[in-house]
Amino acid sequence: MIAIVDSGSTKTNWLFTGEKEGIQIRTLGINPYYQTADDITEHLLKELVPNMPDVRQMDAVYFYGAGCELPAQQAIVQKAIQPIFPQSKIQVDNDLIAAARSLFGKEKGIACISGTGSNTCYYNGEKIERNINSLGLYMGDEGSGGYLGKMLIRDYLREVMPKEMRERFEVFTPDRRADIMDKIYRKPFPNRYLASLAPFAILHQTNDYIQQLILENFRLLFERCICQYTQHTKVPVRFIGSVALHLQPYLQEVAQSKGVQVDVITNDPLPGLQEYHLNHRI
Repeated sequence: MIAIVDSGSTKTNWLFTGEKEGIQIRTLGINPYYQTADDITEHLLKELVPNMPDVRQMDAVYFYGAGCELPAQQAIVQKAIQPIFPQSKIQVDNDLIAAARSLFGKEKGIACISGTGSNTCYYNGEKIERNINSLGLYMGDEGSGGYLGKMLIRDYLREVMPKEMRERFEVFTPDRRADIMDKIYRKPFPNRYLASLAPFAILHQTNDYIQQLILENFRLLFERCICQYTQHTKVPVRFIGSVALHLQPYLQEVAQSKGVQVDVITNDPLPGLQEYHLNHRI
């Protein structure tokens, strides 16, 4: 049996699987940029351990997570989950290679994430050949729920948001200027907070003002990241993430305007990763 883990900043999905259908468990998100190894271990002991299968049957754990691009962050996660699976081989990698393996298997293409955060890469069927850095919440993350939330908050605080939308937004969230600034600049997981506002845009996506924000969010992702890959009109471009899934008509509109073929949009990388790892043990 193996465990395949898809972890974002908001939630973590654990799939315990063998040749037969697996068992799935959901816990809170894990991000080594915001959590220590001890923090991660503590919350897994509470949320995961009481519900998971016998770890003695676990040959390997393949952990894919947001914030796991660099060896230092990978080491934090490795240290955190090793005590949970003491006899298992543990491999920690980033959520972008997870997206690429899930979406393309052994084929070439441009893999994109559009959820709480965003990221893109050109995948050659074996490894990520090029990654235009998303630059994270404060410098980038275009195309993400966090960036969409940032656009909403910015317009709300600057009183650019139309009056009708402003009134609806104040019903949607009780937060006002002081609360917003505190949650973004002082509280942990500001990306989670900003992404939690994206459902407001999804709910009102037929409104002209909201549509322009959505289109701008995706336009920036294509212009600053996807279209920078020389292969962007030659290979399939595929997306994983709730923002891409729920706003796909606007994503497709922008893609078509850029001459890009987006042929797959999904919210769950685990089925593709399950197929990949059962067929290609690494």
